[in-house]
Amino acid sequence: MKLTGPAIFSICALIFFAVFVYLAQDWRPQARLYPWAIGIPMVVLAVVQVILDLRGVKAKKTSDGAPVDFQFAEGTDPQVAKKRAIEMFGWFFGFLFLVWFLGFFIGIPLVVFLYLKVQSGESWPLSIGLTLCALLFFWGLFVNLLTLPFPQGVLFTWLGMDWV
Repeated sequence: MKLTGPAIFSICALIFFAVFVYLAQDWRPQARLYPWAIGIPMVVLAVVQVILDLRGVKAKKTSDGAPVDFQFAEGTDPQVAKKRAIEMFGWFFGFLFLVWFLGFFIGIPLVVFLYLKVQSGESWPLSIGLTLCALLFFWGLFVNLLTLPFPQGVLFTWLGMDWV
């Protein structure tokens, strides 16, 4: 067993997630759901990683040692790659804006629909159907089953409407 840089990093990650899970134990059940759902699997994975790092197990390298995404970007025109990156960040920030402005219950289905229709060019029936599936999944899991309170968008707060 050898204490290397990756092993020290893995030990720090293990300590972080163990403290993350431990501190949530006294919270009410609904509040500790997220830290435990994320933290407990991460503690298990961090323990495995610490063991692998201490034993000196190395990850398999690709043929040329380059990350996979770099290999994909090699044959792409820089202008095309830049355009794709701008589009990706545009959708990301657009999603954040819509959720902030209109709230989760309207923002999520709206982004799903717009992405399917505008970016992917899908048909109307498929776009509407998948949007309804996303809305039903979001409502069924987070609102109905987990009863998580989501804030309404600032637009409705500004207008004095309390509908969610």
